Amino acid sequence: MNSKEIEAVCILAKIISFSKDKECITQLELSKLLEISQQSVSRKLNELEEIGLISKSETKNGTTVRLTNKGEELLLNCMEMIKEAIETRRELKFKGKVVSGLGEGKIFLSIKYYEEQISQKMGFLPYPGTLNLTLYDRTSIENRIMLDSIPGILIPEHKFEDRVLGAVKMFPATVSGISPAAIIIPLRTVHPKSVIEVISPYFIRDKLMLKDGDEVEVIVMT
Repeated sequence: MNSKEIEAVCILAKIISFSKDKECITQLELSKLLEISQQSVSRKLNELEEIGLISKSETKNGTTVRLTNKGEELLLNCMEMIKEAIETRRELKFKGKVVSGLGEGKIFLSIKYYEEQISQKMGFLPYPGTLNLTLYDRTSIENRIMLDSIPGILIPEHKFEDRVLGAVKMFPATVSGISPAAIIIPLRTVHPKSVIEVISPYFIRDKLMLKDGDEVEVIVMT
């Protein structure tokens, strides 16, 4: 869809939105709605009329505008395209090199609250330790940043009398073809965006015979 078609769809949507409680919209009303001059509105409407998306008629209140069946069909098609784009699951790929952690993952996954939450929400009991990967290409880092704006599966913050366990987001994943697994992102993390932590019911290092520096691909469906 080119820029002119996008502009046409936007105008048609405005016409539908503004005139939903009445039969039509006047050219003057459309000018105020779009915040452009009546001359500009007239030119755009003439273009839409020429390609059969609207019809115009003169009344005592001025020029009125209605969508044609073709115009309504175009809008419906656009709505379906947008709906499909929103609902389509995206595959995010991460390429990283195995690095040794500081043992924090083992401590984290040994806490009963997190263990129970992961088991309940991910359907597996996690191995007590995470696989740490350093992302080394631009696409992987961009995808990691994208995860910050995606809800994921949330383990909420939990407060005890003497401590607070922070919230964590999880994303179901496969690790070099192995599943189940998940990327975990503590909402309060000291890790840079170039590092991801992966959990699984398996000791992934052992199962894939990995050592520091080996390359691993992680795939997340969002």
